[in-house]
Amino acid sequence: MEFKTEAFLESFLSAVRYIPVTIELSAVTFIVSLILGAVIATVRHYRVKVLSQLLAFFVTVYMGMPMMVALVLYNLIFMTCYPDFAGRFGIKIPISEINPIFIGFFALILGYTCILSEAVRGAYKGVAKIQFEAGYSIGLTKFQTLRRIILPQMIPILLPGIQNSMIGLLKASNLVSAISVIEVMNGALLPSVRYYSYLEAYVAAALVYWMIGIVIELIAHFTEKRIENYKEVNCRDRANRGKEMLWQT
Repeated sequence: MEFKTEAFLESFLSAVRYIPVTIELSAVTFIVSLILGAVIATVRHYRVKVLSQLLAFFVTVYMGMPMMVALVLYNLIFMTCYPDFAGRFGIKIPISEINPIFIGFFALILGYTCILSEAVRGAYKGVAKIQFEAGYSIGLTKFQTLRRIILPQMIPILLPGIQNSMIGLLKASNLVSAISVIEVMNGALLPSVRYYSYLEAYVAAALVYWMIGIVIELIAHFTEKRIENYKEVNCRDRANRGKEMLWQT
């Protein structure tokens, strides 16, 4: 089998043109999912009556649904229900002019909200219970304890899980190609229709995903190092302040 360099380069450049779509899909989904996941994890951690049980049931059930199934299902529901919905509410935009990326956002956000809520819940469990009690004992409210004591300790625990979720989300973003959204994967395959060079197209797509993944890992590594440095400086300052107080007494 001959590897066609010209076809590879064309597929690679075509895939690069759609990097913004993949980054938009990954970044928007990640930010919204992290916020919603943190809210769900907090409600479940503090055992808010009724709501925590409902959310636990939703997360358990939804985690069992494959992302591709959810994506195709929501797309079919949208295609079936939109004409009636648009007619009832006087919406004149034809279905062909609606960008299917919004269905992709909806499916990915629901799936990754569940995944990230479990990561945040794990970080809650990683903080010793005595830390919560210490906050309450000095008169802090639940929100103040969460913001000043618990969150700073949760972030280092959460970082590896967030990095894995980001990489997983980047890889899952190509599923939206099933509902005609053109991102890196579909972008790389566009020239292959002309050359029948699918091997080159998939190698080009893999290379682009690998490049984006490397950038995400570097950002995560840099953030982790900064947090470790901050913790070391903070501990050293506290130790110095303790020694000064001992000398004064």
